Amino acid sequence: MSTAGSVSKACFVFKSKQKKVANPEDYFCHDTSDSTAQTRHRAFHTLWDELNTEIQILQSDLNTRIFDDLIQFTQNASSKFTFDPDDSTHQRVAYEIPTAALVTGVNMPDHDVMFANLISLVREKVSLYVAVLKSNDCPNVKSVMVKSITQLMGNKDMMDDSIDDGDNTTVNIKKINCTMSTLAAWYADKFNKPSSPKKKRSSSGEGIENSGCPPLVIVLEDLEGFPPHVLQDFVLICSNHLTDLPIVLILGIATAVTAVHRVLPHSVSSLLCIERFQAPSSTNYLTQVINKVLMTPRHPFKLDAKVFQLLLDIFLYHDFSVLNFIRGLQFGLMDHFYSNPVSCLCCPLEDSLETVKTLNHQNLEEMRKTASFRKYVESQPSKDQILLLTDDKHLKKVVADLLYSMDNYHRCFFPMLDCLHCLVKKLPKHPLGKQVREVYCECLKGNISETEAYKDAFSLLKAMSKDEMTILLHQCIDRLAQEDVPEELKSIPNNLREFVDRFENLEDLTQTVGDTTGDDENTEALPKKTDMHTLRKTLLERKKKKLTVYEVIRTDTVEYLNEICSKYLACPRSQPLHEIFYYDSASEIRRHINGAPRTAIQTALSNPYFYLQNPSLQGESNSVSPALPDVCIIYKLHLECGRVINMYDWLQAFITLIHTREGAEEEEDPKQPDKKLQARFIRAVSELQFLGFIKPTKRKTDHVARLTWGGC
Repeated sequence: MSTAGSVSKACFVFKSKQKKVANPEDYFCHDTSDSTAQTRHRAFHTLWDELNTEIQILQSDLNTRIFDDLIQFTQNASSKFTFDPDDSTHQRVAYEIPTAALVTGVNMPDHDVMFANLISLVREKVSLYVAVLKSNDCPNVKSVMVKSITQLMGNKDMMDDSIDDGDNTTVNIKKINCTMSTLAAWYADKFNKPSSPKKKRSSSGEGIENSGCPPLVIVLEDLEGFPPHVLQDFVLICSNHLTDLPIVLILGIATAVTAVHRVLPHSVSSLLCIERFQAPSSTNYLTQVINKVLMTPRHPFKLDAKVFQLLLDIFLYHDFSVLNFIRGLQFGLMDHFYSNPVSCLCCPLEDSLETVKTLNHQNLEEMRKTASFRKYVESQPSKDQILLLTDDKHLKKVVADLLYSMDNYHRCFFPMLDCLHCLVKKLPKHPLGKQVREVYCECLKGNISETEAYKDAFSLLKAMSKDEMTILLHQCIDRLAQEDVPEELKSIPNNLREFVDRFENLEDLTQTVGDTTGDDENTEALPKKTDMHTLRKTLLERKKKKLTVYEVIRTDTVEYLNEICSKYLACPRSQPLHEIFYYDSASEIRRHINGAPRTAIQTALSNPYFYLQNPSLQGESNSVSPALPDVCIIYKLHLECGRVINMYDWLQAFITLIHTREGAEEEEDPKQPDKKLQARFIRAVSELQFLGFIKPTKRKTDHVARLTWGGC
């Protein structure tokens, strides 16, 4: 071997410089003079970990029942399987595939998490041999067979046969013909043994019969997405091998069980022994997330009315995805701590009081800049105003007191919100809505007691019967008797019990309450000279309807409820320093979570500097500069045209602009333009057609039709 050849085949090591790992706190601290960046970063992670943990617990509790039923079904489905061909039970069920139809709902983004949890439970409690199939990975029968058999035989516990035989041979999936016959031969070789059954311990400590006959669970996550002929062939293949394999199917259905009959003909669907399982609806899940995470004083972070309504609208009118709602909540939490300097106090009361002591003059100035604090200062006497604006020590004491009052406000607000929801949720026409989140949204928008819906609701309460009113009062008493109610609300249940006692003792009272004023009182103020119309109007106004005892008590009860609701359900924006806890940047949520692709494309084409940040592209967005990219020039030229665009005129305008940028002095023949410029023009027009702004038309030769209007 020559020297050059040996050198060329040598191995050389170059030690690269150690790269500095990016610290998330550095991104959080966009202002080097901000001393609270690290505090806000730690508070964000701490609070999000608490919220995320509680959300995971809610999801687990919500799906526990349906998952337990599915696990029980899967265990029972394979209990009758045996390798004995003479078994009558085996022969009877050999041609029906045990199938669980899991109706998941249309909230497609949430399905991945649900099926991941289900599969982990099946592997933990039923069988280690689970195959997961998705429609986008299975366009034909061959891919379905390869995916399913690869996952079943490629399990790490199945590849290692040393547990049963003692040898160290492994299964090479690439050399196996992926057919059901191969899978049946492998399954019989592995589990059809005369040895005594063994049990393998799972991670949770529960026994899984590994050496018995564990089922082969095949999960089809999105049934509607599979091609019908692929599903038909796959079901027929599985049915033909039921005597050799304990196959169990789990079908994920987004719409209804009838989708199975739409996809499969009767001859194929009759081979499935289907049992229906209904997953909890996404609306119930969202309601629990809102009630346990947002509408509680345990977590200091809250959403303002516009942000809360935006996330609700995205959920209700876009995707029904609770996962996307949680992502929006997480982004709002992150942006709140990132962009709001006073959010360093958005933490539990004890921690926030300790943080107040460490604030410097710059942090206190940020407090003074908040709109709610300025309004609070204006309401104070002149001496206190001077101290609040100049004395930092005095301001720290006031901020601590305001944090105390804000914490007490939240502790009183949410129990009273539940009481108001109990009162109005079953009213005719539901003036304040059916869900508690609707009442909460009204409270966030402003003082709910001043709204027309609130007044209509209490007008309806004044027309309720005794039994209905008693039931509502008992519900309010039960809510206010819980342990999380502050001391300030402890007297309200006793007052409500007094009203209940008065309602129950109505039978002992027979007198009526009416207008007891004498005749002299009714006639002393009558004018001496008046016409008939004025006299009649005056007498009707003075006439008062006599009220029964029940109507008097009911009126007193409704007025008392109105009084306490108006007192404790004040708008959060009326509280000083509410900016610490409430996130109100709905525009950021809309821009990052609910993106508008067309607006982004039009912005990029009309003003490429917005995204590229190239100084040479900076200029007026309405002008057509020759320094712009070709597609931007073509886009701006097409905005000046009508419904149809002449390709030749378009090309000439493009060439003129390009020559202006390149400073061409020689005039070219307009009938024979430069081929390079012509190619650039065709490419830019093709890109504009791909983006959906133009399309070819047969109405005129060498013309294209414009598809969009109102460009940026």
